[in-house]
Amino acid sequence: MVAPQMITGLLQKVAMTAMPDVMAAQGSKYMEAYAGGFTPEQRKRIEQGLEELRKRDSSGNGGTQARQNSNGGMPIAVTARDVVGENKDNPMVSFYAAAIGVMFLLFTASGAGGSLLDEAESGTLDRVLSSQVTMGTLLAGKLCYCSLLAFSQLVLMFIWAWLVFKLDFIPHLGGFVIMGLSTAFAVAAFGMLLASTCRTRAQLGPLSTLVILIMSSVGGSMFPRFLMPEAMQKAGLLTINAWAIDGFTKVFWRDEPVTHLWPQVLVLLVVGVLFFGIARRLARRWEYS
Repeated sequence: MVAPQMITGLLQKVAMTAMPDVMAAQGSKYMEAYAGGFTPEQRKRIEQGLEELRKRDSSGNGGTQARQNSNGGMPIAVTARDVVGENKDNPMVSFYAAAIGVMFLLFTASGAGGSLLDEAESGTLDRVLSSQVTMGTLLAGKLCYCSLLAFSQLVLMFIWAWLVFKLDFIPHLGGFVIMGLSTAFAVAAFGMLLASTCRTRAQLGPLSTLVILIMSSVGGSMFPRFLMPEAMQKAGLLTINAWAIDGFTKVFWRDEPVTHLWPQVLVLLVVGVLFFGIARRLARRWEYS
């Protein structure tokens, strides 16, 4: 919604600066019509100025008479048309559903991962580890639970967007499942990493909020990355949000096939495995405490 307005303004600026004689002629015509007219001396000076502008412009651009005739002496008319997504009922929902959905998935995963800290504080974790359950098995189980919870939340959000905001959901169900599971796995591993890093639930709350808000702002959940400076766009690639949003945009906005999702899916899976490995390493302190 922002991009067409910016492009239209830039095009009008180019039109006005490229045809100064036309702009000046139109301005003087309206000034004379609505301000009471010019004196003969003022009109003579205006004509002299316009003639100088025409000579200067014709020497560099081949004259403005043809442009003036074709455009009616006014700036160019700009008509915005969506090249992609033109046939969708509500195209912006496909972006916002993914952007907002991923951000809230991160909060959900961090809160669910915090159950590990609650168990450690209450002593439940020690009793569980005293059995045949290992820390790796316990973390894997919690990872599966967080992934299913995140995916279920994502399904509800997209179904709501389909029913209420006319999101084209059913034809893209295959791509949604692939991207949804990959995103849920990555954010679940991120939640386990945050929980393993913190010592108490009180530490997890402010730390997760700060990290998730920074990731969401840089990764495109709050503001589209394609409108950011190039440096910010590259920095956004360090976040889960950016890769997940790019994948969902391919599915719901660009109508690309599932095979085109492999870069986003691969990155999300690698990030999830890496985060889970780090979380497993940090969780060793509970095994030997």
